Amino acid sequence: MKHTLTYDELIADLRVESFEDQAPAILDRLLDSEFALDFTFSRNEPKAASGFMGDFRHDISRYPVMDSAGELRFSMGLELLWRRLQILRTGAGMSQEEIERYPDASDTRCLSCAPGQQLNCFGCSPETCNADIREQLRQATQDLVLARNEMVARNLYLVFPLLARYRHVHVPAEDLVQDANEALFRAVEGFDFNRGVRFKTYAGYWVNQAFLNAIYNQSRTVRVPAYIQKAMKKVRAVEQEVEGGLYNIEALAERSGIDAKLVSQVVQRNRFTLSLDGQFGSGGGDDEGSAPMSQLIESENEAAEPDFGEAEALAQHLEDAVARLSSREQEVVRMRFGLGGRGIATLSEVGRKLGISLERVRQIQRAALDKLRTSDQGSKLEHFA
Repeated sequence: MKHTLTYDELIADLRVESFEDQAPAILDRLLDSEFALDFTFSRNEPKAASGFMGDFRHDISRYPVMDSAGELRFSMGLELLWRRLQILRTGAGMSQEEIERYPDASDTRCLSCAPGQQLNCFGCSPETCNADIREQLRQATQDLVLARNEMVARNLYLVFPLLARYRHVHVPAEDLVQDANEALFRAVEGFDFNRGVRFKTYAGYWVNQAFLNAIYNQSRTVRVPAYIQKAMKKVRAVEQEVEGGLYNIEALAERSGIDAKLVSQVVQRNRFTLSLDGQFGSGGGDDEGSAPMSQLIESENEAAEPDFGEAEALAQHLEDAVARLSSREQEVVRMRFGLGGRGIATLSEVGRKLGISLERVRQIQRAALDKLRTSDQGSKLEHFA
């Protein structure tokens, strides 16, 4: 019969100053096939929550918040589980790349990998290994994933105070939260308890960066690369100090320390779109002093322009181009850009529909658009731009 120990009991006596001395004996115990860990954690009574993302707040209120000492012990336990997995991977003859690969946030197969299943993923050894080694690897990975997920869950509360800074950006809050949750997984992987920094401080940096990247990439109708927007911040900071403002490229480049070519690119590409239905004037709404933006545009001939079949030709070329993509790429492109009469979907909506992560949706979308640009049909579509 296996001897079972809870994760909280495993980490109870860990100390930073003596961790390296404690680790060998604990690892020997973890590597014993007659030893097993129980990942049953205590939960709080969920708090009632309403309003902005109330359901999400309600769910995460069940997870206990750790103090500084609790974070350290939990992180040291994760380090022990990670070292055990690396030892087992080394013994199984895996490559160095496989040995050093931390379980990915989007790969949850190890939590449902049935005993004896020949699946060569995280936690599963090469098929040349015997059943005992495969079972040890599978269990070691499942243990690490369970502990990592608990660490992430206990720090989900960090998202809300940081999210409050970005409540008025043009990115759905659900997308921001999803990106922040993914950032917490990367924070767990990269955290080093020996640095003397609290995990919530380290994770807060990752969450904030996830928010900024999402805003850079999703807040505009026409996406402007993040590096362009960051460069624009520097240009804007010195714009008032330069005679001629944004028209004096050389002076802006010298003052901001950015290459003149990049400054020129920044000025050209960092433009916002305005709705023709938007209001202008002192009224700013339905007041008498405001009017639709469309009234600013002069029209010499208000009659409809003749249709020479360009719309049908564009639709046909676009359909032919999309048809050359893989089935998954076609799904993502059609949903993201509203092709075929369907509404435009956000990255998170596409991810939920297809059962994949938001980052994976971005990767598939980027690959699909690259294929469209370089295809024969792509050159035909350029004529309609």
